[in-house]
Amino acid sequence: MNIKATELLFSYGTLQDAELQQILFGAQCRMRKAALPGWTLHVGPEGWLFIKPDPAGTVSGSLLELDAEALRAADLWEETPTLYQREKVNVRLDDGSGLEAWAYTRRAAAGVPHPGGALSLFEREETLAAVRRSILT
Repeated sequence: MNIKATELLFSYGTLQDAELQQILFGAQCRMRKAALPGWTLHVGPEGWLFIKPDPAGTVSGSLLELDAEALRAADLWEETPTLYQREKVNVRLDDGSGLEAWAYTRRAAAGVPHPGGALSLFEREETLAAVRRSILT
């Protein structure tokens, strides 16, 4: 199954994982490295990563190309609008060009700055195991 892209989504966390994309969307989506200037990455008390506006910050991630159905699946995964809010942001690609894309934010959430980087192997395996359990039950 191919995802016919109609939406762009900036991801800075789990949605960049190819195996998770296969589980959630039924296929891997096209991704490009991207950055989100004017935002910083935080981690909340429950351990979830989120972004908040910060004029001096930049968040690294990927720009995902999704169809409307895959975007709805991503909304469910991110518990939108209960936990995260999906809003339009201006993303910068490696070539310096800019695009408007969706991103999951938590502007009002409490948390501490996070240095960024990919999920640790443990976090990835725990996340994928939880997804598999929820699908099988």
